[in-house]
Amino acid sequence: MKKQLALTVVIAAALLGACGQEDNKTTGKSTTSESISTKQSTANSETTTNAVEDHLHEPTKDTVCEFCNMKVYEMDHEMGAFSAQGIKEDGSGIFFDDVGCMLNQERKDGLELEKFVRDNNSKDWLKLEDAVIVKADIKTPMNYGYAYFKDQESADIFIAGNDSSKVVALSDVDKVSNDRYKKMKDRHSSESKNMDMDMDSESGDSESMDMDMKSEDSH
Repeated sequence: MKKQLALTVVIAAALLGACGQEDNKTTGKSTTSESISTKQSTANSETTTNAVEDHLHEPTKDTVCEFCNMKVYEMDHEMGAFSAQGIKEDGSGIFFDDVGCMLNQERKDGLELEKFVRDNNSKDWLKLEDAVIVKADIKTPMNYGYAYFKDQESADIFIAGNDSSKVVALSDVDKVSNDRYKKMKDRHSSESKNMDMDMDSESGDSESMDMDMKSEDSH
């Protein structure tokens, strides 16, 4: 009887040991799988970041805005925080002195750029769509008055030190720039019409002079 009991205990212990080993193997495989997944995710993130950084550029002292042809300020200039950069489908970059010019360049050319602005603190490039945008009573190259931040905390610190400033949506910035674009087109259209009228008037005066000269010759 005792021998049978002892044998039963030994078998039970062996079975439990085997189950424990299987659990350890399963846990080990799970941990290894999670580790590999984490490394792959990190690698993919780093690859994406590097890809973004690889096709970004920096303006030089001679760089001018693609839209308005005004000077684009370098990073270390006090106005450099408001420079913007657009990346075309072919990977080439174009610069703008203020965000509104970049948005209006898209309207003018009927294209969509990969849009970047500078973080107001670090001056690093960040995607416009990812930036926290703050409208403030600040001077910017084209007087749009927007500053950009990589996170809400940085924006809140800026807002606390600048009265009447507030976070706005990208759609608000786009509306302001679109309003300016429409006014610019209307102004150019009006100037073009006035120029055509002046040319017609000059042409009429010339024809009148020719008729007067012919009349004098006939006498």
